[in-house]
Amino acid sequence: MPSFACKDIGMDCKFETTAPTEAELMKKIAEHAMSAHKMATIPPDVMAKVKAAIKK
Repeated sequence: MPSFACKDIGMDCKFETTAPTEAELMKKIAEHAMSAHKMATIPPDVMAKVKAAIKK
């Protein structure tokens, strides 16, 4: 099951999540980025870090 943690991309944040698919995981990450980090969209450089940090 794919998982992600904000700390893995250098954020001072305790958010961690898992989902059955990477698409569902990305949805959770986007929702968290908007609510906790005030990112209306995830910038391309951050998105690259996010994708590289996803554990399968």
